[in-house]
Amino acid sequence: MTAIILAAGVGKRLHVASGGRPKCLIEIGGTSLLQRLLASLAATGVAEAVVVTGFGADVVRAALTGAPAGLAVRTLFNARFQEGAILSLATARELLDRPVLVMDADVLCPTAMIARLVRSPHGNCFLLDAGAENTGEEQMLLVRDGWVRNIVRGGAPGYDFMGESIGFLKLDAEAARLLRDLLDARIAAGQTGIEHEEVYPDLLARVQVGFERTDGMPWTEIDFPEDVVRAEREVLPRIGTS
Repeated sequence: MTAIILAAGVGKRLHVASGGRPKCLIEIGGTSLLQRLLASLAATGVAEAVVVTGFGADVVRAALTGAPAGLAVRTLFNARFQEGAILSLATARELLDRPVLVMDADVLCPTAMIARLVRSPHGNCFLLDAGAENTGEEQMLLVRDGWVRNIVRGGAPGYDFMGESIGFLKLDAEAARLLRDLLDARIAAGQTGIEHEEVYPDLLARVQVGFERTDGMPWTEIDFPEDVVRAEREVLPRIGTS
């Protein structure tokens, strides 16, 4: 299994907190978000990680020296990183022919959460937090009959229940190849300014994708300066005891 870590974004809202560096290099408890993800992947037995870079690519590559033992790490560069995140995932299209993890790089979470995804019996699987607050901005996974049927920012009616996506998706080789084809079709149609999650409903219409619930587990996405404060004061102490 190969982990594709999307770390190309500019993260303008966090330039003060990041010192102008890519937000995947923001340190929480003295360790960057990216290094924490890589350590967790190594601990769960993932053998390869590919980091898609863009803004601050040289700085990210320099930060990857001394990767965790047992984990081969390399980078791919998205020269069009100022457009939509669909192009970051498409930058790694060569890898979408095998089992993969697609991961946002701006998430702080415990290793146990990633292990739950990697070891899930579902070949295709999201991590879903049904206890997260829905403010209308979150990417919400919509479940019917035990499968994720849609992903919509803010959610939508007509489903059994919903929960926030952690930002990680596991796919088997067949589903990964289908995702590659769907990405190619959107980009060929000129849809290069969209998020990669906007392609997922097309995938979910064709493939059964399960989920593992993470309700009550400590995690946060880092988007705003206040997220960094919350990560330091509230989330990291809970990760340390989880």
